[in-house]
Amino acid sequence: MDPRIQYALTADGASVAFWSLGSGPPVIQMPTMPFTHIQLEWQDPDFNAWYSGLLQQFRLIRYDTRGCGLSSAEGQTHSLETMVEDLRAVADRAGVERFGLIAPVQAGPAAIAFAARNRERVSRLVLWMAVQRGTDMRTPRFEALRQLSVTDWGLFCEAAAHAIVAGWDNAASAHRIARIMRESSSAAIHEAILQDYLEADIAECLPLVRCPVMVAHRMEGNAPPPATARRLAASIPDASLMPFPGTSLFFLTQGPAEIVRAFCEFLDIGELPARHPVLSSGFCTLLYTDIEGHTGIIRKLGDERGRIVLREHERITRQALAAHGGIEVLSTGDGFLARFATAQSALECAADLQRDLADASADLPVELRVRVGINAGEPIAEGDELFGAVVVNAERIAAMANGGEVLVANVVRELAAGKGFAFADRGEATMPGSDEPVRVWELRWAVPAT
Repeated sequence: MDPRIQYALTADGASVAFWSLGSGPPVIQMPTMPFTHIQLEWQDPDFNAWYSGLLQQFRLIRYDTRGCGLSSAEGQTHSLETMVEDLRAVADRAGVERFGLIAPVQAGPAAIAFAARNRERVSRLVLWMAVQRGTDMRTPRFEALRQLSVTDWGLFCEAAAHAIVAGWDNAASAHRIARIMRESSSAAIHEAILQDYLEADIAECLPLVRCPVMVAHRMEGNAPPPATARRLAASIPDASLMPFPGTSLFFLTQGPAEIVRAFCEFLDIGELPARHPVLSSGFCTLLYTDIEGHTGIIRKLGDERGRIVLREHERITRQALAAHGGIEVLSTGDGFLARFATAQSALECAADLQRDLADASADLPVELRVRVGINAGEPIAEGDELFGAVVVNAERIAAMANGGEVLVANVVRELAAGKGFAFADRGEATMPGSDEPVRVWELRWAVPAT
């Protein structure tokens, strides 16, 4: 049975169609403007499976943008402001004061603007394949498809659905999506929305968003390129980047079950666990990081732009720690102390961290060069803090490194013997509180082991 269609009237006279299903915390999924038809989507097996996944946990509200699908807006313009107004009207009509928000692709700028202006209403925000500037979408393929949309709307819908929305390997899904695209909008509305969207830049709104934000992005495609997701995540105070495999612009194909599960986990608005669990004493491996030239970065870029770069460093580091089972013990502002159960996981984390920072630096105004030191031993635990010589020596080893290097104590190299890591001897160093010098090794993270 199709959901009951309701209508919300906007302040400027548009009639916006929406449905509301399920129970639990409210979540609004914004339309993929202008390709949105809430009735046809519900009848499509891919869309239906997606919505069913969200409905297991949330009250889901879904609407068509004005002039598209079942919504009407005769004589109305299509702009960032009208998209924000559509969202406000639907939330008010549905009777939800505070809600989670899912914003796919073109809906991203409107969602960011709404969250920045209505901080008390948005509990959590998921940005899927979103951009800060519409120009980030303007790849050669995008421009070719845009020209086709003007000359042959039906052919454009088929080509776009196969090429960028569902992917060539999902022909049946792409053909069904093409029908929804064709029926939901028109070439004139598509062009009207793009004209405003391609000129929009919501940079001033980004630092005003206060809710937790997931920047979800497929990292293997180029429309929009992954660099836009990294820049977006670095510019929002409480944002994290969640990478997904594949090239499809939408989340209905190429791992939808994994994606909906990640969205549900993030949108669950229960109490968050403490960031630092209570630590226990015992043998472990410690990783210490420090940004080279931290003061110079702030001096060169200023406080605001410098902080954007530092947030990117924090995001990348925490992402690497999570991927390798590291526990964040301390954040110093320009570095981290983390604890690992094994030397192997600490070394793998350090290698991935340096690779990710090198990739991200290509899109930043300065190069992010981080020194990493790794030591192993038995620290003293007091609550959520660690003390002792093993901690001091990890910091000391990091201070010996150059930006982009990973230096490790000899004990770490011995623990990782036979694990496939390559090391270079950096000689002996005197450590505080130690009568004997410690041999230090450089992890050759950019060189395969032999």
